[in-house]
Amino acid sequence: MATGRSSFAKRQRDMAKKAKAQAKRERKLEKGDDELEDELDDDMVDDGPKLSNDVIMEKVADLHRRYDDGQMDLDTFDEERANLMAQISVD
Repeated sequence: MATGRSSFAKRQRDMAKKAKAQAKRERKLEKGDDELEDELDDDMVDDGPKLSNDVIMEKVADLHRRYDDGQMDLDTFDEERANLMAQISVD
């Protein structure tokens, strides 16, 4: 019997969540506790996609160009791409 597999979109969302959590942890280490508490309250509200799909795709293209030019490693590229792809709205 086949195992239940996650859909591609679900995996992308999960990767985006993990990348966001990692970035948040890094910011927490860099900032003081006072600034962090204010920011956490703001981060809890998710207004949905803030960019149009065209803008997101332009950012993805730029991301590919930067990766091809050697300006970032594969892990960073994958995380940023997952974050952008998670923002695309499907109508």
